[in-house]
Amino acid sequence: MDKLIFNQASIFHLQQLEFQFRRKFGSRFRLSDESSRNELINRSAESSDRIIRQYFERFCHELEPALVEELVMRGVVKPTGNKH
Repeated sequence: MDKLIFNQASIFHLQQLEFQFRRKFGSRFRLSDESSRNELINRSAESSDRIIRQYFERFCHELEPALVEELVMRGVVKPTGNKH
């Protein structure tokens, strides 16, 4: 899998996540740029902020299992014991 392909619902939640991250922390992420997008996903996955975690979970809920595995394999997110 070369380029990650997100479905429409996950893109919507990723946009909402970026907006919340920007609002809370002032950090901007370019969703069209893979490294910037991966940084947003990584920082959101590691965030202890309740609202960021809530939006991140909504984003993750929309991902296909194969895409979740690919994000873990690429080191974008750390593996967890949680299965959705």
